[in-house]
Amino acid sequence: MEIWDLYTKYRRKTGKEHIRGEQIPEGYYHLVVHVWIRNKNGEYLISQRAANRPTFPLMWECVGGSVLKGEESVDGAIREAKEEIGIVLEPSQGKKLFSKIRDVIDGQPFQDIMDVWLFEYDGEAQLENATTDEAVDCKWMSVDDIKKLYDSGKLVYTLDYFFCALNDDVPDYSNVIGRTVSGKVDRPLGSQHPKHPDMIYPVNYGYVKGVMTADGAEQDVYILGTDEPLNEFEGKVIKVFHRFNDTEDKWIVSVNGADIPEDKILGDIAFQEQFFYGKLYG
Repeated sequence: MEIWDLYTKYRRKTGKEHIRGEQIPEGYYHLVVHVWIRNKNGEYLISQRAANRPTFPLMWECVGGSVLKGEESVDGAIREAKEEIGIVLEPSQGKKLFSKIRDVIDGQPFQDIMDVWLFEYDGEAQLENATTDEAVDCKWMSVDDIKKLYDSGKLVYTLDYFFCALNDDVPDYSNVIGRTVSGKVDRPLGSQHPKHPDMIYPVNYGYVKGVMTADGAEQDVYILGTDEPLNEFEGKVIKVFHRFNDTEDKWIVSVNGADIPEDKILGDIAFQEQFFYGKLYG
């Protein structure tokens, strides 16, 4: 029996536990990891799911799974690699690339917080040392090889972010972070999305006057630090949410200039950013 910790959307443990296979209560989340393993040649260690897996049988994927009760994210990543493909990863060789809160994917409830990890590893694949039978094959593959798997429908489709998120480029927002900006709030806290009425804005959302973006519109911002609906705002840019799979970055503005923890920001903007892949910078 696999037991998970349950979290709030702000990544706080609730003290409640959950048995895998049961329905997660509304408003709670469990922690999952995706683990990409890269060698010095720029290849990735990709595994093939066993034929008896209940989802995506015989499809290819990175290492991944749910973090168990009492584990931290990195502990779960290292355990999953050992269980699935038999290799031992060093914590010092890994870095968390980004986190994503997923409520629903394609109409199906997920209710998880997904941490995507990248580990550097130059050893051999050791599937014979795996402690489970979840994978039947394991190979080093180039990015082009992985793209061919994806194009042929043989890569688990929820890993599509690989092609836009796994690079070492770090955007430079030094001319943005710390700026005092002002603008209009066109979607106040508590209002409905104009095209998706089921989406209610839990924060104020607007744009910076006079700052144009690549899509020809003014710069979008999430306005945090207040529980009141606003019509206009002024505040300091404390972070930028960089979307990997979209041309729009979103500035995070604090109306009182105070810093806000990353987990709080990710939880507040997840209502909309769950539909994109991205990372906070700043």
